[in-house]
Amino acid sequence: MNVSGRFPPQGAKEEPSAFEQIKKSPAFIIGTQAVLFGIGVLFIQSPLMDMLVPQL
Repeated sequence: MNVSGRFPPQGAKEEPSAFEQIKKSPAFIIGTQAVLFGIGVLFIQSPLMDMLVPQL
């Protein structure tokens, strides 16, 4: 029984989209980590962090 509409043929591989190619690159991973690190540093230095610390 061949259900040709459900599964692509075994030989046909789609090329990954541009976003998937960028997402798998090492530069994207490094950039994401650097942005998260920068956001963390800004949060720690922000007045919001001072408000969260209990006053002793």
